[in-house]
Amino acid sequence: MVELVEYALVVMVSTLFVGGSVLVYGEFTTFESGISLRAAFDGVSALASKAIVNGSATATLPVPSSTITCQGQTLSMTVGGSSLDEVLPLGCSFAVSVPAGVHTLKFRNDSSRLDLSVS
Repeated sequence: MVELVEYALVVMVSTLFVGGSVLVYGEFTTFESGISLRAAFDGVSALASKAIVNGSATATLPVPSSTITCQGQTLSMTVGGSSLDEVLPLGCSFAVSVPAGVHTLKFRNDSSRLDLSVS
């Protein structure tokens, strides 16, 4: 009988440990995705702002698998189910899907709207 109680306790503790590990891992991946999005968006929005002032701006940046869109005056970057937005002082209309990796982003300001090309 004692062995049965010990076995039940071991199974219960193991189950709690596995369940806790899954929960912590899920929270960590969400946290990591948010940091990756924030870092990439900071680079993209800084590059867009530079192009608005200087006419164009190019940089090679590490980018997670994402979609960069700009409609009206709102620049957005979406990674997974999360996105960040910034309002720009210039109109724009584009949507670019970017696979994960290091890419060269080029923003161009033609005085009436902002464009983006990714290579």
